Amino acid sequence: MPQLEINGINLPVNSALYTWRELLEELESKHLGEGKVIGSVHFDGAEITEFRDESVLTRSIQSIAEVKVDAVSLKEMVRSALVESETYLLNLETSLVDVAETFRQQQADQANSKLTQVFEGVKMFVALLRGIELSLSNSLNGSPSRVEQIFEEMTPTLESLIEAQTQKDWVLVADILEFELLANLSGFERILTEFKQLLGVA
Repeated sequence: MPQLEINGINLPVNSALYTWRELLEELESKHLGEGKVIGSVHFDGAEITEFRDESVLTRSIQSIAEVKVDAVSLKEMVRSALVESETYLLNLETSLVDVAETFRQQQADQANSKLTQVFEGVKMFVALLRGIELSLSNSLNGSPSRVEQIFEEMTPTLESLIEAQTQKDWVLVADILEFELLANLSGFERILTEFKQLLGVA
């Protein structure tokens, strides 16, 4: 059995448990405390960022010598995610301007490659915001998802972008990115401000 530590406190591990999934379920149901969620997990000193992935969940706890878990309040975790989101959004906006400039320089292959990475970043950002929104669902009184709404508002811009790419009109692609898509992204700034007000974050 591994050594188990939660927020610096050592706890015994139930000998009837065999996998990390079973241990995780027991931790979350019995040991975290009300209003607490898992912030990070370390196996033998290495952080396991994807500790809910199936490949990790099925891992035998016999193969782990030490499990360290940091539990934080849900509010604290959401606050941290909000700060991360603000930085992420700023980076996405900067990247869009950079991609637009690359298109204007007629470096289409390089620009399209960069654009693919930016779109992956947008998807991750929206998923992060959606997670924050779900955690605030009680405060939002079951109103429709503002995050999904703004994401859907991007659809006409994306359709115009695809059309311009098909026609290889790289100057138009650059304009759509820098003026239209950037304006769409700025809509998420309002959501972040709303979420911060709900949490009482300055």
